[in-house]
Parts: sequence; C-alpha cells; structure tokens
Amino acid sequence: MGLKEAKTNLSAFVDQSQRERILITRRGKPAAVVIGVEGQDLEQVLLGGDAEFWKMIQRRRQDSATLTSDDIRRSFGIQAGAAPPTASHPKRNDKGRRAKRATK
Repeated sequence: MGLKEAKTNLSAFVDQSQRERILITRRGKPAAVVIGVEGQDLEQVLLGGDAEFWKMIQRRRQDSATLTSDDIRRSFGIQAGAAPPTASHPKRNDKGRRAKRATK
C-alpha cells in the first residue's frame, strides 16, 4: 500500500496489523512495515528484533560461569535442594471462608 493510503486509513491498518504485517511503499518502493504488537510489553517489542541484544544473549549462554539454583541457595545459607518456603494462610472452613476463632 502506498504512503498516502496509509495516512488516510491509519486506524484501520493498525487494526489489520494485529493479524498480518503491512508493507508501506513510497514511490513504489518498500519504505516501512507495520507490525501489530498488541498484547506484548515494550521491552519485548524493542529487544525482540535487536541483533545486538541477541548476540549478547548468545555470548552469555556460551559463558561457562553459570550458577545452579543450588549454588544460589547455598550462597544464601539455604540447604541445597530444599523446597522453597510456603506462605501460611489462616485455616478455612469447607466453604472457603475463614473459620471463626473461638473466644473465651
């Protein structure tokens, strides 16, 4: 689609871009692509297509200096392989409501 058409129908093309990529041309040559990003967060959108970011990820994956979850637990003085602590909740009755405390 041409740039003039895109300007005229921008709202409709933004909606359409959620389903398919839209190529915009200027004087018959590719000028831009509109890609819908609805439902994605900004970081995902910006870094997803960043070649330098993916090169850094690849370098980090090849780095042998990684820590296991047990290594991290030990660094915090937690027994390796221990289950994570669970949150305590007030006791509930059969219907899911909190049980009333008995008072004397």
